[in-house]
Amino acid sequence: MKRIFFLILFLISILGLIVCKEKKPIPELERFVVKSVIHPSNNPFNQEKVELGKTLYFDSRLSFNQDVSCASCHNTASPSEGFPRTKIHNPAPSLTNVALYKDVFKDPEAKELEDLVKDKVHSKLLFQNETKLIQRISSIQGYKELFERAYGDPEISGERIVLALSTFQRTIVSKNSSFDKFVMGEETALTPAQIRGWDVFQNKAKCIQCHQGPNFSDSELHTTGLAGIKDKVRTPTLRDVTKKKTFMHNGIFGSIEDTVNHFAEGGHSKAVHDPMLRPAELSDQDKKDLIEFLKALEGEPIQLEIPSIPKA
Repeated sequence: MKRIFFLILFLISILGLIVCKEKKPIPELERFVVKSVIHPSNNPFNQEKVELGKTLYFDSRLSFNQDVSCASCHNTASPSEGFPRTKIHNPAPSLTNVALYKDVFKDPEAKELEDLVKDKVHSKLLFQNETKLIQRISSIQGYKELFERAYGDPEISGERIVLALSTFQRTIVSKNSSFDKFVMGEETALTPAQIRGWDVFQNKAKCIQCHQGPNFSDSELHTTGLAGIKDKVRTPTLRDVTKKKTFMHNGIFGSIEDTVNHFAEGGHSKAVHDPMLRPAELSDQDKKDLIEFLKALEGEPIQLEIPSIPKA
């Protein structure tokens, strides 16, 4: 009986050591981890404002013709099908991690997310007649209640709509991926293939030149080696990239494999090249490992359930 008792005690002590083993972050990699989103002092966070912004985001009555909402073309996974493409939405980018870009839009005049919401997207599709829009929203009792909860009084204005939409969009964040867990000390969070892929990402492929920081984007403008495309585009985040259905700013590639091949080849031979875009000698195994690493950047699922829209 004593032997059994001591054996049980020994097993419990071993289990305690395993459970209590302190997770030690990897200091040199912590800069890649999404920890928090900063809300500016002129638009502080509160949950009521998030709920208001989410409701507005899904409400087509913000559009001039009341036929399209923000969510109609911006989706956390991929653009919705059937929406007419414009220069702005070609295809419409996901807003996942939009708050983590250093400059949220390629126009250097837009330094804050609020600038993007107000001037660069909604002025084209939503705020074509702000007076009429405010009158429309103000006539809905449910919105008066939502604005009062968010701001302390029921006043409805274009500025408050922009602030609420921006606050909500800052909550669309992909985080706690397998890579984040690995960096924060969970040694088994990455598979051997993903660890090899991280090495390829940094060294052979040199993806890290442009894809860096917690958003895996330098937020800078680069040409991307596509034939016939001279314009530079902002480096997109690689978080959740393997969940996408189309790739590149114009959706030209239908698979992550085609995209990796494009960059491994240094882009199209007749394209305008960025100095940092050069051919990389990647084996088939290197490419597979690289894609496995990109899968490790998939964060926890972002659930965007359509809220209850106030009735007119």
